[in-house]
Amino acid sequence: MSKSDETKERIMRAAVQQFTLLGYEGSAVRDIARAAGVNIGLIRYHFGTKADLYRDTLAYLAEPYNAVCLAALRAAKESGSAEEILVSWLLAPITDWQDNRVAGGEEVLCFLNKMGYEDPELTREVYESHYSYAQQEWEEAVRAFFPKMQRADWLWCLTCLRGMYFNIVAHNDFTLWGLPAIRGKEAAIRRLAGDMLALLRTYA
Repeated sequence: MSKSDETKERIMRAAVQQFTLLGYEGSAVRDIARAAGVNIGLIRYHFGTKADLYRDTLAYLAEPYNAVCLAALRAAKESGSAEEILVSWLLAPITDWQDNRVAGGEEVLCFLNKMGYEDPELTREVYESHYSYAQQEWEEAVRAFFPKMQRADWLWCLTCLRGMYFNIVAHNDFTLWGLPAIRGKEAAIRRLAGDMLALLRTYA
């Protein structure tokens, strides 16, 4: 890896931490530069604006995120179990993540959770070009077990699932309501998948 690539990864690591902690508006390029141990000029050289840095970092993380999730999904499909297909996607970033140069799997989940609170115009293009196709593959695999389920019902169930999932995994110390973070995340996610499956069956 070249020195330039190492510098870019160091900047993106600092960006993930700042954007996750403070959000896009609350993060300053100078603070990201300080955390990365570089000058602001290097960030502008490699990424351009703060918005470009945000989107480029989000796009960079899509490749390892999609790879680990899709590999787990394809293995789960062989089981023929709706619950395993559900849980494979949710657990993969926690149990199977390999590349920690920019962010670990749980750090990525925290970043993606924070993304959900940002202006959609900031993130829509990257999500649609880098994340949506993989998400769609997982959704289709789950929905194949419930062919009569209406799209609106699926989206409502998916919203419930994502809310509970991020409450389990995407808060390092405290949840949004100041409650202690959930321990034993893998077991909690498996219970969540079971509950989600029961909910889906009520709409099938």
